[in-house]
Amino acid sequence: MDWAPVSSPFILVFDSTLQIVLSVHAMTQGAAEDLRFIKLTNAPGTTTGDIYLSGTTEDANTGGYFIGRLDNNFVNGDPSGFEWVINVKCSTGEYPKIYQPWDVGGDGKVVYAYGDSHSYNWSAIYRNKADGSEDVVPFWRIHWPIGGGPEHRGIASTYPNGGIDSLAYSAIVLKRDASRCELRSPTQAEYDLWQPDGNGGTKKGTWPLDILYDSPCLPGGTGNTTNGPGYTGYSGSATFTHGPQSICIDRRTNNMYIGFNTKSVLPGGLPDFEPAVMAMDADGALLWWSRLYHEVTPAGDTVNSSPDQYIDALAIDYSQPPATGQLVVNARCHGHNTENLWEGDVIDANPGASGFQNNFTGSSGNIHISWLGKLKLADGTLMHCTYAAELGEGTGGLGAPHPDPNLDGWPNPNGGWPNVNTTYLGKNMLKVTADGGVLVLGKGRRTITTANAYQKMVKPGNGGLSCWNDFVRVYTDDLQHAEVQLVARGPVGHTDANRRRQCAVERRLQDRAWRYRGREAQRHGQRTSLANVPAWGNTNYNGESAVLAYLQATNLYDPNDSPVDFSTGRS
Repeated sequence: MDWAPVSSPFILVFDSTLQIVLSVHAMTQGAAEDLRFIKLTNAPGTTTGDIYLSGTTEDANTGGYFIGRLDNNFVNGDPSGFEWVINVKCSTGEYPKIYQPWDVGGDGKVVYAYGDSHSYNWSAIYRNKADGSEDVVPFWRIHWPIGGGPEHRGIASTYPNGGIDSLAYSAIVLKRDASRCELRSPTQAEYDLWQPDGNGGTKKGTWPLDILYDSPCLPGGTGNTTNGPGYTGYSGSATFTHGPQSICIDRRTNNMYIGFNTKSVLPGGLPDFEPAVMAMDADGALLWWSRLYHEVTPAGDTVNSSPDQYIDALAIDYSQPPATGQLVVNARCHGHNTENLWEGDVIDANPGASGFQNNFTGSSGNIHISWLGKLKLADGTLMHCTYAAELGEGTGGLGAPHPDPNLDGWPNPNGGWPNVNTTYLGKNMLKVTADGGVLVLGKGRRTITTANAYQKMVKPGNGGLSCWNDFVRVYTDDLQHAEVQLVARGPVGHTDANRRRQCAVERRLQDRAWRYRGREAQRHGQRTSLANVPAWGNTNYNGESAVLAYLQATNLYDPNDSPVDFSTGRS
């Protein structure tokens, strides 16, 4: 893919004031439908490394998304194109295409998900080297030999025809079968292992999918089965593949963090989805995994978690070194019943904790609500969490006004028992500030807004109706307070973590459903207010317009967030 001055996906480069466009770099027309993510090999706040991009592709044979490495990083020089591109095949409507789960490490290696989800074909996670070629990951379990031939099932060093040096590439195959045994314990001792669940309870099994099966599974062995149920009563579903949703790499250690879910069957036969966050080192050895709910409660009760649950985003909190650092998890549940995602004020390792919104409230069950948590990078211990579920229209049961003046008199989410409504946070769009604050993009109904918000939602007690809206929210590092919350009346798009809050408000946030809703909102006059438009901008909406916004809040400014390269004046 070369750059070309035509109508196509493009990158804009601005000066530090956002008043001057320094350059525009466009892809060849028809090469892709959009640019989705921009990722760098350097940790935040360090010297700019190599730049990688991804975007959606609709080719009939190889459509899905692409990942490409630019041949320059805008600091050492402007790019002229890609050094290499990976075309990742996945079907429309499947998790890999919707979420585009991939990340790049400090070593330039890319880990990415390929294929489908909760279906019958192929789903896998691969890793490519910094030069774009396929990579062997020593402790992953599935490998293909150089020159072709049957796959090797087991860690790379056990390949009988020359060991790791004779292997071409590796994968985590997210598919249920009785031979690859992915994400299952290979021995009885590992299958029977009891270990802490990260929040005061316990769980059985060294690997996250042991929950579905009644026995261990040795890769490449004989006599394995896919029989269930597991020890809590869950069995595997009729579909073969699991659902990869998020991949995150710590640029300092190259440890990998993978979020996925698997379709399951409850003891009574009803369908369900079980989530997992899994940590591996740079060689693919398992470090820990978390279910984000109790399988065996601190009181010793074995339970099921009947709400469907998903992993929507992962991000590294770089405010602390790896040994004490934390992983930020954005999960989501569909419904509320027995043993949902953990609550913000019941945290075993942090007894005094309280989240901004500690738990589900109300009686509206058939909704999707979001959740944020911080887990220790080292072992997955839960330290902080909060729900993100905006108020339902017309609900009663509201709590007293929040004591924080910046919450502008809105009801305290941890008071009363109001109905909440569906609230989505952007898929794989978490950002973490230099001091550990968490910035999210979301979509809700009666969205709580702060006193310093540029655009506000009408409060329930002031009359008037709410509307579906997209919002920006910044949580403190302990997820207890919301520092800035604002409504943007049009889908809110990509953003960096700069506390000066440079945000782009554009028509294509996460998927086509959001894009459609954006058009509906525009027809009803629900548009983002514009102000201080620079000379190169336009004050009028025109078709698929985008809005680039520079949002400021004096209580948030931190010069350590995404510092501008003042030698070039670029941002």
